[in-house]
Amino acid sequence: MKPKYSFMKVLFITLIILNVSVNCEKGEDRGAYLKTPDASKLEYRLGNGMGGGFDSTWKDDDIRQLMQYAGVDGQRKKFREDLFELWGYGQELGVCEDNERHGVLDVVGYLSKPSKPHSSNETDNSELCYPDHLYEPIWLPNGEVNPNNYWANFVYKTVNTYKKYIKIWETWNEPDYVKYGVDTSAWKTSPPNKKDLVYWNGSIFQYIRLLRITYEVAKKVDPDCWVATGGLGYAYFLDSIMRYTDNPDNGKITDEFPAYGGAYFDCDCFHKYPQWGAYDAEHDVDYYGKGSDLLAKTIGIMKNSHHYIIKKYGFGSKYPDKIFVNTETGVNSVEKDGIGGDFVRRNWIIKSALYNLEYDVKQVHQLNFVDGNNGGFGDYENIGSFVSLEEGYKHLKSSSKGRIILKRMNLGKYIFEKEKTEKFRKSLPKGVTGIVLKRKFPKVENEEFYYGYMYSAWLESNEVENNGEIETELDIPFDPLFLDWEGKKEQLNKNSKFKLTSTPIFLLGDINNDENKDENKGISGVGIFLIVLTSIIGIIILIILVFVGLYFYKRVVKHQYIPIDKHLFKALI
Repeated sequence: MKPKYSFMKVLFITLIILNVSVNCEKGEDRGAYLKTPDASKLEYRLGNGMGGGFDSTWKDDDIRQLMQYAGVDGQRKKFREDLFELWGYGQELGVCEDNERHGVLDVVGYLSKPSKPHSSNETDNSELCYPDHLYEPIWLPNGEVNPNNYWANFVYKTVNTYKKYIKIWETWNEPDYVKYGVDTSAWKTSPPNKKDLVYWNGSIFQYIRLLRITYEVAKKVDPDCWVATGGLGYAYFLDSIMRYTDNPDNGKITDEFPAYGGAYFDCDCFHKYPQWGAYDAEHDVDYYGKGSDLLAKTIGIMKNSHHYIIKKYGFGSKYPDKIFVNTETGVNSVEKDGIGGDFVRRNWIIKSALYNLEYDVKQVHQLNFVDGNNGGFGDYENIGSFVSLEEGYKHLKSSSKGRIILKRMNLGKYIFEKEKTEKFRKSLPKGVTGIVLKRKFPKVENEEFYYGYMYSAWLESNEVENNGEIETELDIPFDPLFLDWEGKKEQLNKNSKFKLTSTPIFLLGDINNDENKDENKGISGVGIFLIVLTSIIGIIILIILVFVGLYFYKRVVKHQYIPIDKHLFKALI
């Protein structure tokens, strides 16, 4: 009598075969290996970080209205455990509510500074020393957070209080900061030396532990938030996070420490100051220049370098991809060592915003809002939007107006249009570059400029700033509304000649159905054929898997032997 197999048995065996074929490694069944939040609704944000300056002399209350005036629509906001323990965890709620009313959204929450009793070094600056009790259990047996794990308790209270306002939680600040002369390339194959990490003063394994605590606790409170690394500066510190666990014993995989660091963050947060150039880890090349284009591209180069490392470990292919934000950057409005100046800074502000849409960097935050208060770091003394806070409206730098026009155009509601950009760039004269953006997000109330497309063009400046000027026609598929960096506007004909300098111009308009028909004509005949062919192949593979499952069931589960020959299919029917 022929055996009969139920559908569920066949399905069960097939799933066993599939599971064996996937063969997930230990630790890849958790965290960011499985799921990341939906980034499709995130708008590009231009923000500022650390309030007015390094020492917080300028408070949020002082600068809130000026932020909107200066074109800011995002912020990197500091959340300190020492202050929360002293004054209560709700002390920043009013500020967050006011930020939201002023259009400062999708805020990055920077988790920092343990209170002295909770620091690993009570006698030193607790902001530069890792929290104590990191290896206490994160959770109690009843599922509540363990108050004796100080960092877990801090994260739980903070995220629970501010989850309505904070989308991304940045874990510490620059844990990979080193003094001049440390060879960070050695981190490519060896863990960083804890003595070199002067803003952390702990091991890489302890930092991964910090990420794990933040991830587990924040995700339990708000599953849709992002957990980010802490403003990294070096590619091979990120590589170390990806290849070690939080195990104090050299980051080994065990049952207690089951996953590498990539499981415990879904946002790569990094810092890039353009005057120091940018390193491309994929091609082992350093880029350095004084022109605004290369300065603007450094953020994207660093993002791609980090993405290359992350992709090495399967993220973006085998596992969900991560998003990228830059929470510290800036160019001085006063020239230093041939870099910067107000003219270069203005061009950098505009170009970096455009390039970052191309590189898919979700947010960019300039370090200081006001000049000075730089904590002794002279390299960053003049990177603020304002020269002075007193009568701030009168002291907005000329270069900062570049960010105002970006906000007036609602730049964050556009996305990069790759094919149109490539076509546009090919049509441009030598030495000219540009970009094409497409509107993604809906119109907002009282919006000044609402168009489907934005074209932008300028003279490229890499090694040095290009002070030239040319007049040329541009291949624009509509009669554009022309805007310059100061907000001057004019309705022009698409056959007009445009005056170009190293400061981008903006051309806004809509592409009608006839001109856009190639993109909207639907699936071609070849496309339909490929879809049908792929479907047929998929069905054949599924049938084969079902028969292999049946064969496995008869041979192993039923302990029956069936030779693999031409009678196999007959035997399984």
